Amino acid sequence: MDNHHNQNNYNSYPSGSGSDHSDPDHSFTPYPPAPEDRSLDRLKHSGPGIASFVIGLVSIIGCILTIFMATLAINNSIGIVTTPIQVEEIALHPAVVLASLSILVCLVLNLAGLILGVIGLVLKNRKKVFAIIGTLLNGIMILATAGLVIAGIYMI
Repeated sequence: MDNHHNQNNYNSYPSGSGSDHSDPDHSFTPYPPAPEDRSLDRLKHSGPGIASFVIGLVSIIGCILTIFMATLAINNSIGIVTTPIQVEEIALHPAVVLASLSILVCLVLNLAGLILGVIGLVLKNRKKVFAIIGTLLNGIMILATAGLVIAGIYMI
């Protein structure tokens, strides 16, 4: 029984942590270092920054497609505009109404993307590449939409 008890104490120590001091520096371990130890030096991309970048790209593509489709629909249905009555018909055309709503949806997306981009810039210990690009994309789209609205107001 004593032999069995001593054997259990001997086997209960993990390898290398027993009373065997053959390696005084303890520099050799049979296991490679954990991968988490190496990744501490690298920063991760911020989630809100990536979301801001994706929203900016989706919004730009959406606005381009909206303008392209509305232009095609108006050109095919109305043709050349020569009288003021035709200008009013264009304003009430379903393609223009849908395009206006789509641009407003893109503008709301841009506002959300701008907020996420700023959040991504504020986060510590994160890469800021996507947050910077997303903030710029969304900010430029907001300014471009505001510029188009202002140009449309004063274009009479």
